[in-house]
Amino acid sequence: MISEKTIMIIAGEASGDLHASHLVRKMTEVEPQLNFFGVGGQKMEAAGVQLIFANHEIAVTGFSEVLSKIGKIRKAYRAVRKTLRDRPPDLLILLDFPDFNLRVAKMAKKMGIPVLYYISPQVWAWRRNRIGLIRKLVEKIMVVLPFEASLYGEKGIFVGHPLLDIVTPSQTPGEIMDHLGIQRGSPVVTLLPGSRKNEVDKLLPVMVEAAHMIRERITDVQFVLPIASTISKEDVTVLLEDALVPIIPVQEQAYDALSVSDFAIVASGTATLETAILGVPMLILYRMSALTYALARRLVRVPHIGLINMVAGKRIVPELIQSEVTPNHIMEETLQVLENGEYAAQISRKLREAVIKLGSPGTSARAARIAIDLLEEKG
Repeated sequence: MISEKTIMIIAGEASGDLHASHLVRKMTEVEPQLNFFGVGGQKMEAAGVQLIFANHEIAVTGFSEVLSKIGKIRKAYRAVRKTLRDRPPDLLILLDFPDFNLRVAKMAKKMGIPVLYYISPQVWAWRRNRIGLIRKLVEKIMVVLPFEASLYGEKGIFVGHPLLDIVTPSQTPGEIMDHLGIQRGSPVVTLLPGSRKNEVDKLLPVMVEAAHMIRERITDVQFVLPIASTISKEDVTVLLEDALVPIIPVQEQAYDALSVSDFAIVASGTATLETAILGVPMLILYRMSALTYALARRLVRVPHIGLINMVAGKRIVPELIQSEVTPNHIMEETLQVLENGEYAAQISRKLREAVIKLGSPGTSARAARIAIDLLEEKG
């Protein structure tokens, strides 16, 4: 057992909040005397992290979206900088969120604070020049996608994907349907418009319109809308006011909803992996501001938008990008699955094959052990 240590941990996104919370719990199971503080969300706070700034205030997607939150991002950085100086931790753990976190890492490096990165920024997609900087700043980087470790040489460690420990329904299918108010025997479609407000604002209205068109073709289809912890129910309620089809909003509970779904319409991001782990056929949507997309086309060098397609190394589920994201296109892709059981089964099989590449369960425990070993090594 190591003596009492303090750890600063920073997760700027909803997915980072989730993974950080599990890492913190696993670390405190082994070393109960550890003290955590940092930037995160409700899940990290529930795991025992003292928050110095809430991550929902700084979570953004794309280049142009940063401008709308630049004031809060600067405020968060100042809070982190002051805390680092006033309460220098024994270890700094960073999750994704590279523009913010790499600035913090540089400061920590100058102060002699060891830095552990958990979940690599997507340097394989764009800004590969960051690879050298990350290798210089961190003691180790724990990566969660199989093709990432080699980018960082001896500092890169593939620990598997933490979602493998997390993504599981909380009840039996029958119990879930009863709890959510889903009718048995009718097709179910889950809508996952994202975990950031700007994503939801862009994608949910077009999803709702598509849902109306789908229901005109399949009259008993049901739609469930899990609301991410970073999104207020009021924001979603406003977007559903003009819906011409019943949509069941539920607070989080995405895994339960997906587990009883025949199809999912999903914003590009971590949710595509969650959906894949549950074997649910899906359609991936990516829609950003015109400026963000124009810059992305110049800078991003990947053949697929969806993470599960990247892991598979080929397009196993369809993607709609920018102007392709229309109610009609969404309807067509959805009906292709709902009206063809053989095609749906084929997609589910390909998803299961891709998920195998994500590693084995136990990721959070492995990551916790690496973090604790680093604490012990640094004394």
